[in-house]
Amino acid sequence: MKQHSKEQVEATANSIVNHFIPKNPEETKLSFHFTIPPSSNYKVSYEKDAKGSWNFVAYEMDESK
Repeated sequence: MKQHSKEQVEATANSIVNHFIPKNPEETKLSFHFTIPPSSNYKVSYEKDAKGSWNFVAYEMDESK
């Protein structure tokens, strides 16, 4: 399984994060899983800043998929 660079994972996550924004405006953290084809699975985490923007903070390979 290929491991992608942090920049590749972050760019991919940033392109889809809007689909995962919590409905509760009080939430300050979110995480989600996604796959970069053909079979590289990642879990990413975001935190909301004081201005209400979601910022990428971490990622990890998810080999459980």
